[in-house]
Amino acid sequence: MTELALPAGSLQAALTAFAEGADAVYLGMKSFSARKMATNFSFEDLAKLRQVALTQDKKIYVTVNTLVDDSQLGEVVQTLKQIAFIGCDGIIVQDLGLVQIIRTLFPSLSLHASTQLAVHTVGGVRELVRLGFERVVLARELTFEEIKYIREACPDVQLKVFIHGALCYSFSGLCTASEQLCGRSANCGACAQICRNYFSVSADPAVSEVLSPIPEGQRDGWFFSMSDLKAGPVAKQLQDLGIESLKVEGRMKSPAYTSLAARYYRAVLDGQSDTEELDEALSIVFSRRQTGGWLAGYGRTKQDFSIRRTPTLGSTSFPSHRGLKAGTVLLVKEGRALVRLERKLSLRDGLMYFTKGTREPIETVKFGLSQLIDQRGRSITEAYKGDTVQINLPASSAVPKAGELIMVISRHDQNTALLSEALPPVKKPIDMSITITDEGLTLSSSQGTQFFALQVSKANKKQETKANLTQIFSQSDTSYFTLGSLTLENRTKYGLDELFLPLSSLKAARRAWYESLDRNLARFFTSTEEHKIVADKQEMETLPPRSALQTDAPLPFLDLKVLRRKVEEGASPSSLLFTFEDRLFLPLSPVMFDERQFNADLDELIEALRNEGVLQQVRFGLNNIGQVSYFEERQLACFFDIYLYLANSEAANLALSMGLNLKGGYLWMERHEGDFSSWPFIPAIVEDSFKPPLFISRSCFRRDSLMQSCEHCPHRGSWYVKGDKECYKVLVEDCITYVVRA
Repeated sequence: MTELALPAGSLQAALTAFAEGADAVYLGMKSFSARKMATNFSFEDLAKLRQVALTQDKKIYVTVNTLVDDSQLGEVVQTLKQIAFIGCDGIIVQDLGLVQIIRTLFPSLSLHASTQLAVHTVGGVRELVRLGFERVVLARELTFEEIKYIREACPDVQLKVFIHGALCYSFSGLCTASEQLCGRSANCGACAQICRNYFSVSADPAVSEVLSPIPEGQRDGWFFSMSDLKAGPVAKQLQDLGIESLKVEGRMKSPAYTSLAARYYRAVLDGQSDTEELDEALSIVFSRRQTGGWLAGYGRTKQDFSIRRTPTLGSTSFPSHRGLKAGTVLLVKEGRALVRLERKLSLRDGLMYFTKGTREPIETVKFGLSQLIDQRGRSITEAYKGDTVQINLPASSAVPKAGELIMVISRHDQNTALLSEALPPVKKPIDMSITITDEGLTLSSSQGTQFFALQVSKANKKQETKANLTQIFSQSDTSYFTLGSLTLENRTKYGLDELFLPLSSLKAARRAWYESLDRNLARFFTSTEEHKIVADKQEMETLPPRSALQTDAPLPFLDLKVLRRKVEEGASPSSLLFTFEDRLFLPLSPVMFDERQFNADLDELIEALRNEGVLQQVRFGLNNIGQVSYFEERQLACFFDIYLYLANSEAANLALSMGLNLKGGYLWMERHEGDFSSWPFIPAIVEDSFKPPLFISRSCFRRDSLMQSCEHCPHRGSWYVKGDKECYKVLVEDCITYVVRA
């Protein structure tokens, strides 16, 4: 059965999701969550939700999906201790170092690969399976047919696919815009959403007009703002395809959003035919412009040059919540607008209209509907599609003009009723033994032993001693432990059924016992014992300054298709690669939708290098997990490049365990220093002057941002865009967009 997984930015959102039909939720803890600004979960919240999930047969997935450096490894282990103690159905990770830690220290945690790993090929999925992952959250940039191909090629791994919510402009995990421009790393959960900023565009004077077209009236906009994904029509098809989990985005959104998304997609997956009302309500609670995304709205089934005739994937005219069209303004007079309605409106609904801005060309005016007046001049509480009504406009705001739209952005009744969060936590059963002597009783478990003095005497009537002790120690109040099995040993002079044990003393012993267990647990969670195995240092080759491995564009990798074509035209393959000292370097692209063609081009290039007699001098830069198996099989000299992140020593240990002919690796490019004493090798540090692309996107700038036709397109282009301060260059190659510092 395909599960429906909803976002839970808070305990309230999670409870709401379960109540409205979600099979699972995914959530983050207070640290190491890619949605750092969400409320997120405390240990106590997780314990409560786990108990609810076990009772209702629901599932919980915990995200620890940021990159961490060595200074944070102790803290992340503390977080993993808490998660492992409470339990969950999967832990979603991006950092390869956490793979090593979880496999070694927390084998009870099921590994799920985050979409931040940018996995979009069969090879990538298979490599993650080899590393121990049970589920892979595929990249959001895949089409239905590409997902189908992966499903058929990888039948034995669980796959998870996004079906609703915000889309990033860049491949998840490959975006560096926020870190470069604001010092806020998207890979650390602090994305500043640069893609939602406003830009102006100009032609690149260095290329022909064919390669730098700018349509009339399209000089500025939110060019990198993506539409929201809405895949209701294909969710059922994904279910039929055998995708194990369908995922709704939105941990930063409200419980009302979670509620409506759960209800809508539950209805879709259950085959209900009448979902229009839920569909509309979900769009009103939050929606940008909505499309089928790459999944169902791309207009292609794969990365080829077929002409796209579907609507563009951007939301370039306005980047935020716009709701749905409520009506059209017919006339504005004396603070009121006469509006012809296209859908029902009620008092206290939230409305919005667009107006000319000062800083940007479009601004919004938002207000609550305080009065509705019908054509007879009567005050009414609601009106319907086709009605013409008067509404009060907010005072001291710009007014809309005739012909402009009024949008409904919230409903007066859409907020969900708060569910009680006064819930019991899940408790860990612990097997205990009790030894009774004439002096008292001794409690023992895997957590320790404790003696409690109490007066033991002969009872006046027959006692059920074991049943009584079981009942007493099963009541653990607010402790995170409870009684599992009980073993009882009687060393008194009385028979077991003759023992009288004072109830008040037993309760005091119980309270002290569970308090000691909780204290020990707290110490365990916060302990910073050494968890790393420090291996002998391995000598690695010296890698070039990373800026030496950069094209004139500048792009930090080489295009295999272009290299192959030039070799076929007679160029020396070695002359096409980067050189440093006595070696040649070929950093690979982190994006490779047609994996078979990618590998075929690589095969041809390798053969040409072999024939030239220089293959032993070549070092290949791996930039996607999907490239690992190719080089493991062929034992060609390679290095972990800038997009296959080596964020910590544990990631370096994992890299060495992959069976590669590994010659080194670059430290995660967002870090420029570190303590490498625990590393198995010294990584190369990426210099401050190196600037990788801000965005790498499957969204074609020419088509999706400038809304140009695919007819007669050369599949490449070059432009300049300017934000508040800086200017950037936009490159399109084979319909993939790269945004770089100008």
